[in-house]
Amino acid sequence: PAYQNDLAGALRLTRLILNELSAPISNASVWIEDKNGNDVARFVECFDYPYNNSSDVDWYSMVLLWLFPGVEQELCQRTIDSILQEDLTERYYHIHASFVEARKHFEEHPEEYQGVSLTHIRAPAKIKGSVAHDLGAMPFGCPLRNRSEYAWYNTNYWTDLFPKLALRVLRNVKFTGDTKFLKRNWDTLKFGFDYLMKLDFDNDGVPEGHPDEVKNTFDNINLFGVDAYSANVFLAGCYAMIRMAQMVGDTAAQKTYEQIFQKALRVYETLWTVTRNRQGQKLEYYVTCYDPVTGKKNTDVWTNQLDGLWYLIAMGEEPFMPADRVRKVLRTIYINNRTMMGWSTAQTKEAKPVKSDQGKDVWLASNYVLAQLLDYYGMSRESKAVYAQMDKVIFQHGHSLISPESVRPTLEKEKGETKKGPHYIVAGYPRPGAIFTQLAIQHVKHLQEQTGKQQVEPAKLQSFVAEMVGQSKPTCPSKHRNKNTANNCSQ
Repeated sequence: PAYQNDLAGALRLTRLILNELSAPISNASVWIEDKNGNDVARFVECFDYPYNNSSDVDWYSMVLLWLFPGVEQELCQRTIDSILQEDLTERYYHIHASFVEARKHFEEHPEEYQGVSLTHIRAPAKIKGSVAHDLGAMPFGCPLRNRSEYAWYNTNYWTDLFPKLALRVLRNVKFTGDTKFLKRNWDTLKFGFDYLMKLDFDNDGVPEGHPDEVKNTFDNINLFGVDAYSANVFLAGCYAMIRMAQMVGDTAAQKTYEQIFQKALRVYETLWTVTRNRQGQKLEYYVTCYDPVTGKKNTDVWTNQLDGLWYLIAMGEEPFMPADRVRKVLRTIYINNRTMMGWSTAQTKEAKPVKSDQGKDVWLASNYVLAQLLDYYGMSRESKAVYAQMDKVIFQHGHSLISPESVRPTLEKEKGETKKGPHYIVAGYPRPGAIFTQLAIQHVKHLQEQTGKQQVEPAKLQSFVAEMVGQSKPTCPSKHRNKNTANNCSQ
């Protein structure tokens, strides 16, 4: 509805969407047909990072789900399978993985590492229960067999990988109708959830992970206590587990997840703050992170603090936050985190740059999530402003068909350059495929207004995707290119 009388805005949004259709082709590292005639593929994270199908990155995009549902479901299956896999072989992480000097120091001076956490220095490659960060890497190993080759940090202890997987499974089931997929993987998903809860060290209901260590997809930002991004994604993931427990009829698990959800929601609310900046502007949001034990608090405004909610809305699930509260958060992000290149990952409550370069950067997918939530909650003018800025980043700064992960927030002059200009961080990235979700959210909102119900039935989502991709009826992934599969996906 926001674009009915806005041709220029509609065309801008259309070309942003079409721009991301290049990702499955440009990033395909392996694409074969297995012995059953099914497509199996792997997609490299980007031209700079050689990891195939990084699960925290793929989560943001619906491109494969809509265009190649069989490929998407196989990737999702392999990620679920990784939960039960184990490799206790110790390996180096972070700078020790990157520099031989650091490894030599570790081996020759063990006394200097006494009492120091070795989680991100030297530890097992894969812990049973954790979700693999990726499905192998291009420079070494086998991309159809290997898992978790990423070693910049130890992702066995990241707190956002399992919630994202739970949400991805629920999304795929709703958009494809393949409930058999859920039933055969349910026990493994429960095992993964149980492992995640072991990272809830203070038993408050939210798995906070190791303090002052990188613990999620923002892998150059150290967080402590409960953080707004991870907590929101966890609540959404817990909600997804509740819904899937309902689907498979596991009432005991459903009750457990409902109790954890309510407990975690109370902790989440401790992050809520209402304040004013020096300009007198009212800010209402969830602080970046807060440690209830020490009282330590980081009051920066985080752009991604509603990512989990966004994911649930896009699959037609009921939001777990009051609409008025969400609008307050969106307004705060919009006025506080704006830079000349877009909305940065975070800014201080005085709208100043944060210390971390990654925190300063403008992530395209984060901006798309922001724009879509703004549109869904009736702030269409602000939503269009975000999209207009991303259009400028893509088409005026040379990123057409090679969308970057992020761009620097200001114009910069680097060595060898004669003047300041825009600079990107890694090209050809799949996360900006989040733009596709605009179509899903628009459809969900239309159905909700039409029926008066928040929850959208799977059949409505399936018929919508079929219409979008030009099919006469929805395609079940379990029948994808396989003539011997039964016709009913839900049996």
